[in-house]
Amino acid sequence: MKKKRLLSSLIALFFLFYTQAQVVWYENESNTSYITLSSATKGTFSTNEVNPETIGVNTNSVSSKFIRDGQVSPFIYFNLPIPVTDLAMYSISLKAYTSITTANLTTTNKRIRVYFRNSTIGASSAIYKQLNFSLGETWEDFTFIFDGTSIPTDVASAGGYDQIMIGVASGDTTSLTSTNYFDTISGTTSQETEPKAEWLSGSWGFWYQLPGGIRLDSNPADYVTVAQQMVADLPSMGHVMLNFTHSAHGYFFLLRENPYIDIATEIHSDMVPSLVNEQIILDVIEIFKNAGKKVILYIATDGPSARSGTPDNSTYKAAWENYYLNTPLFTGTDEEKEAQAYRLLCKGFFERFKDAGVDGYWLDHSKGLPGELEDFVKMITKVDPNAALATNNTLDDGKVDLDPDYFQDAYGNDLYVDTDDVNEQVEVNDDGINKDYRIKRFNASDPYMDFTGGHPTPLALGAPPTSWAYEEYTFPDMVGNPWDTYNGTKQVVKHAFIPLRSRWTVFTSDFMFNDDEQAYRIVRTLTDAGAAITWSATLDGSWYDTDGNIMQEEMDLFKEINNRMVQNPKPDYIPYSRPKGAYLVGESLSINSVEKTSITLYPNPVKSSFKISKEIESVHVYNALGQKLISFSENKTEYDISRLSKGIYFVETIFENKLKLTTRIVKK
Repeated sequence: MKKKRLLSSLIALFFLFYTQAQVVWYENESNTSYITLSSATKGTFSTNEVNPETIGVNTNSVSSKFIRDGQVSPFIYFNLPIPVTDLAMYSISLKAYTSITTANLTTTNKRIRVYFRNSTIGASSAIYKQLNFSLGETWEDFTFIFDGTSIPTDVASAGGYDQIMIGVASGDTTSLTSTNYFDTISGTTSQETEPKAEWLSGSWGFWYQLPGGIRLDSNPADYVTVAQQMVADLPSMGHVMLNFTHSAHGYFFLLRENPYIDIATEIHSDMVPSLVNEQIILDVIEIFKNAGKKVILYIATDGPSARSGTPDNSTYKAAWENYYLNTPLFTGTDEEKEAQAYRLLCKGFFERFKDAGVDGYWLDHSKGLPGELEDFVKMITKVDPNAALATNNTLDDGKVDLDPDYFQDAYGNDLYVDTDDVNEQVEVNDDGINKDYRIKRFNASDPYMDFTGGHPTPLALGAPPTSWAYEEYTFPDMVGNPWDTYNGTKQVVKHAFIPLRSRWTVFTSDFMFNDDEQAYRIVRTLTDAGAAITWSATLDGSWYDTDGNIMQEEMDLFKEINNRMVQNPKPDYIPYSRPKGAYLVGESLSINSVEKTSITLYPNPVKSSFKISKEIESVHVYNALGQKLISFSENKTEYDISRLSKGIYFVETIFENKLKLTTRIVKK
């Protein structure tokens, strides 16, 4: 009996040792998601699903769910940011749930396996440990112990194990379509890494554009001296955006020499600057880096084909096609050849910019990118694993939804701005349709970004960069949660990219931010919360005739922002208030009764309760899913919503004449 007790104690201590050493890698309902989902096979994986049983070993309200599609050997793949290179005393723990009843568990369908794998080597590198479900329809704790497992030489040479795989019912051949839930995955070592765009949090900066290719050669202004002056004049600026390609013509590059392709000889000499002028971008980067500023490079990723966003140039396009179609190095279809050629061309420049100390890249025009965005991003991260990326969210590659998000009302309908102020003239687009515009939401809308692209609603759709809707919707949303995650994994800082003129960087267009107070308020509001903003500055003159300076009114604005930002304490700003005559579509319900049907709901953001400026019949509060949370059936002095968690809600106000008005509020 004593021996049996001793053995039980040793086993208990053995497992206690491993479970005590665990570091949480992934917990679905929080931001402790340090491992990232790579893919799922033979089934569908989703996050933030309702926990089917919260009274057992997993009381979290939500978890991740995997639905098998009936095929053999389904797997879920997670990337490990920090590869595992030593399995001594190593274990992985998780909580799991199967929808299979206890009575129907068999030798094969009760299996649960955890694998280590090297993504470069593939399946031959995988090793696993197996445990079994003992009960169905309930959560169980599992600890997979890898102690004593050696790492093969080829895996060690490839950097170790950079993925784990989870397999359920491995080997079952009965077309099983069970559902499994997973939560609280942990390992012996930490996988926590600093978000790639951590340095952008709380930073403001601007886009200083340098032209590329022949555009730079035709007017090599003294950009270096201008950059030096900017550093001296704007010490509070945390980052600057420069150019990898010309912004409007993706076939003009800022560098000439490329270790893989002699672009000037093999494709077209106009696409790259002279050897002397390619030094300009390198010198400008060095100036900002030496001043402690972070550097982001803008890329028009449609490249020489110019399939979206940039004007087509038949000469350069023909030269580019001749190159990739007739170079034996590139194989497959014509589209595949172009994608391979473009990635190789850009790879050479990424390597040089990495050596120059560039911190991140803003990938524009990705709708016209040759090949898959996923492959392009993989190439960048292989060259520079620490580079932070943003995309412009305009691509639908059939794998992930990259469409931009817009604010909606309580019923799931997109909100539209009707007027921006009382003096606004009715504008129509080329089809004669009124230019009411939606309101952009900056969030983590794809798995490739480390900071949001931050494009506002397109100017061509009638949305001015000074839109009151950004201050009432977009920016409070950023302030309420300056960090976002994509599918509950990768941390993404919310970043706004705002033009200063009525047309992006067009020096002849109207300057919109004549109100210094508004610009300062926006910078303070976002940076104080830990979000970020980049202003799109404009060169004084055209690409062919500029001295490299930013237009005077824009530079004066930056200096005013800087002069306030460097003070300690920083001076207050005038709080936002909606301009008179500014309404959403539907808010002004009757042209002749604006005063009767428009209201002010204050304070907004609200801490615990709000007031309404007019008498009402009833008030209903909805969440973003359109679910009614609170109702008030009579007029009150204050409306208490203290029991709601922080976030965005919609207040439907009903008047005695049965007219309705929906107002968005932010709960702090």
